[in-house]
Amino acid sequence: MARGHRNDAALDDVSREATKARARQRRRGPWRVVFWLALVVLVGSLSVLGYLIYTYWNGQRAYDDIVEVAFEEPADPRAATLADFQVDWDALRAINPEVVAWVYIPGTPINYPVAHKPGDDQYYLKHNFANSTTGEFGAEYGCVMLSGENNGDFTDEVNIIYGHNMRNGSMFAFFNQMKDNEVFNEHRTVYLLTPEGNYLLKSFALDHVPGSSTDIVIPNFETPEELTAYVQDRIAQSIVTPLPPAPAAADITKVFAFSTCDGANNKNRYITFCYVDEFLPLSVAQAAPGFAPEVSGDDVAAANDASAERVS
Repeated sequence: MARGHRNDAALDDVSREATKARARQRRRGPWRVVFWLALVVLVGSLSVLGYLIYTYWNGQRAYDDIVEVAFEEPADPRAATLADFQVDWDALRAINPEVVAWVYIPGTPINYPVAHKPGDDQYYLKHNFANSTTGEFGAEYGCVMLSGENNGDFTDEVNIIYGHNMRNGSMFAFFNQMKDNEVFNEHRTVYLLTPEGNYLLKSFALDHVPGSSTDIVIPNFETPEELTAYVQDRIAQSIVTPLPPAPAAADITKVFAFSTCDGANNKNRYITFCYVDEFLPLSVAQAAPGFAPEVSGDDVAAANDASAERVS
């Protein structure tokens, strides 16, 4: 009998342990589901982050490759003349025949080709210079582009150039940093190189405006006085002070503006406005290789007329 009682007790112990195990299993079940769900979310988030990082890397690499084949930066850009800047336009046209310029600011990441699709300011928001796109997800570099309302040969009085404000500091993100007065004055020189000739631009204002503004993109005016009023308004709204001061508004007869989103909610823009400090026509550079005469702002209009005739 004693042995039977011991066996019954052992069975009872086994039963109790099995009951406890089943209870633990039931309690553990929901947490196990939560764990696996959390693991799936973590893996998915890391995959998304990895893809986003890849699109940033791949987007900039595509432009770095273009720089390698088409643009040669002078050894000392700050001491270079306009004739020292060389762009392989044939190589660029082989990639994208809609290329119209190259924009470069020494000491910054801004070093990109500029494309232009007449009448269209949307295509190059989501297509890079090689006409590739990341689709609906990923870091979309797009392409630096001349406004579709402008002429592709830069013969307009006001030429607007757009670029994305990328979170890794590439494309036109540096223009956002120019809201700091010291940064603005340290980087007032902008080189715009075109098939018709090379421009050395100097910034004179930085405006922070709503993206819906309709009084900025005005390629041409009916009278010189209207252009002067436009320039004066840009100076009046500037959030920085150029040092040394810019020329008088009436002396600025051609404007280049570089526009990008402010990054906060993409509803506003920072626009850096520049005047032409020098211009080297293509015909002069070809006639005297290595020689870079300076063309004053007063002669820019005549030079542009000559350029327009060459490309018409």
